[in-house]
Amino acid sequence: MQKKKWILLSKNNSRDDVLRISSENQLPPILATVLLNRGIEDVKEYLLPDTEKLLDPFIMKGMEQATERILQAIKNGEHITVYGDYDVDGITSTAALVKFLSSHKAVVDYYIPDRLEEGYGMNRDAIDRIAARGTRLMITVDCGITAVAEIEYATSCGMEVIVTDHHECKESLPDALCILNPKQADCPYPFKKLAGVGVVFKLLQALTLKMKYHMKELLDEYLDLVAIGTVADVMPLLGENRIIVKKGLELMKYTTNKGICALIEQSGIDASAVTAGTIGFVLAPRINAAGRMGDPKCAVDMLLAQDEKSARDYAQMLDEENRERQANEQQIMEQALEILQNDKSMQDDYVLILDHEEWHHGIIGIVASKISERTGKPCVLISTTDENGKGSGRSIKGFNLFKALEYCAESLTKFGGHELAAGLSVKTDKIKEFRKKINEYAKELLTQEDFIPKIYIDSELPIEYINMNTAEKLAVLEPYGMGNASPIFFARGLEIANIRVLSEGKHIKLSLNRAGCAIDAVGFGMGAYADEIKVHDKIDILFQLDINVFRGERQVQAILKDMRFSD
Repeated sequence: MQKKKWILLSKNNSRDDVLRISSENQLPPILATVLLNRGIEDVKEYLLPDTEKLLDPFIMKGMEQATERILQAIKNGEHITVYGDYDVDGITSTAALVKFLSSHKAVVDYYIPDRLEEGYGMNRDAIDRIAARGTRLMITVDCGITAVAEIEYATSCGMEVIVTDHHECKESLPDALCILNPKQADCPYPFKKLAGVGVVFKLLQALTLKMKYHMKELLDEYLDLVAIGTVADVMPLLGENRIIVKKGLELMKYTTNKGICALIEQSGIDASAVTAGTIGFVLAPRINAAGRMGDPKCAVDMLLAQDEKSARDYAQMLDEENRERQANEQQIMEQALEILQNDKSMQDDYVLILDHEEWHHGIIGIVASKISERTGKPCVLISTTDENGKGSGRSIKGFNLFKALEYCAESLTKFGGHELAAGLSVKTDKIKEFRKKINEYAKELLTQEDFIPKIYIDSELPIEYINMNTAEKLAVLEPYGMGNASPIFFARGLEIANIRVLSEGKHIKLSLNRAGCAIDAVGFGMGAYADEIKVHDKIDILFQLDINVFRGERQVQAILKDMRFSD
């Protein structure tokens, strides 16, 4: 029944260290254990993230030049175009910069390419359209760092270009007016893990300082947007990102952004209970649906909406597109799994490369992520036409997908992205060659052991401690996300008192007890386990503690991650 490898982190902690951190910070031992597992050195700074500790934006290379040029453009009434990307990070980046510039009387518009027609990043046709508007200054957000030829062309069309991006840099950088990207080799900015919208936020910080406006107003007005983009782009919630998201989530409870309010309302969630998980699984997919299924302009306009009716109309459109996206996603998933089952040669591949001419290019990244999670292997899905394919890939810990694509560059038309997620373009007659090359690369770095999904356990938590008191104490660790995962605990020897299968077999709910204590446990996507267990069986479980709020009532439940029969 156990599906994954269980690794106990706390076995490396000495009791003396746990007691020391517990005593120094007046924390319960379970909290001290989790902090030790994460290697947190400054406990107070981690538990109390403060916007006062945000870094000076002018440390970032290019910031002085970028702010001076933007202020000049505002003063002279020059036409500015923000060139964004169609994912949540790009959409929130675009909305934040356009909103800020507009509020300071800039002549500004924006452009986001069509995912299906134009693909990721900059292209010449778009540049021609932007130049025809009379644009003098173009500012890229969440893109541009690899657009060497395109930015050279934009310059030849009479525009100056400022690049703001956070993606990995190639050896050759664009010859732009200036580049804001902490991942530049010679950029002294110490925090390298900002989202694209995080880099935009640093630009807004710098402009606010230059203009001598109140920083608190900027934080209150924009950190909700920045938090959404940061969480949605799966950035590590540490350092500045933790400050941004913690504060942004607080602001979302009473946000003045009509678009965010409408989206929360349309999603049917309680604004006071929005978490990073809510962003990742409820809000972000709806924003993403605009770029995946149709026109990302709908999502940007929602976030920029000045009246409630417009905001609600846009939110409803996004909700409908998200439902369509879910149906398409299910179909692609079934087809991809069928290919894997029928093509026995793929069983020995270290990286799964799947292609199909009917797949919706806007959705394949989501499916690639699910297949990677299911198989434990990096996965790239490619949507093909007669001659060309557009792919989206997701990786596993320890395998840098961007570097793997660099190794395969001669087989690809275009690529870009991160360590764990990337996009690419490839000629259909080069797909086999690409599959061969990336697997050559992977076999030098990975072993079969790397493909076994692993769950890292913070500590054993006996059933008598699975209660509201423990859950509330652990809540100070939020927000959870990449780099700061929700703690996972282990409980042993629990007897199954009741089994319920939910949502037509997709999920499972168990009533568990031991020594007079009882808990409810829910396993999302774990419905198949119901065929392997029965009432009175004794099991060990891995779980996260959750406070479920239903009709105003709060109840602790365990969110199952895996289970096995007790020895």
